[in-house]
Amino acid sequence: WPGAYCDTKQSCCYPKTGKPTADFGIHGLWPNYNDGSWPSNCDPDSTFDKSQISDLIKNMEKNWPSLSCPSSNGFRFWSHEWEKHGTCAESELDQHEYFETALKLKEKVNLLQILKNAGKKT
Repeated sequence: WPGAYCDTKQSCCYPKTGKPTADFGIHGLWPNYNDGSWPSNCDPDSTFDKSQISDLIKNMEKNWPSLSCPSSNGFRFWSHEWEKHGTCAESELDQHEYFETALKLKEKVNLLQILKNAGKKT
C-alpha cells in the first residue's frame, strides 16, 4: 500500500506525480521456474526503452509507482524491473507486453476490491 508505506518510512519518497492513490501498487512481474526458483538478468543487451511503453506511462504512474528517494518519475524503477525480470520473459512477452500484462493482472485480480468484499457482512 504505497501511501501508507511512505507515511511510516523515512526512506520513502512519493513519486513526482504525487501521493499514490489509496490502493495496492505493483512491485514487479517475475517469471518463475516450475520449482519456484526464478531467473534474473537474462538478456543484458535488452535495455529498457520508455518509448516502447509511452501509451502505458499514465497507468504505470498510478498503478506501478516508484517510492525511491529522491522522488522519481518511475523510469529507473521500471528499467530495473525490465532488465532483471522482464528480460527473462522475452520469449513470451516483448517490453510493451510485459508491462501491459502486469497492469492487466493487477486490474483482473483487484486485491483492494477482494478485501473490501471480504470485509462486508452478508
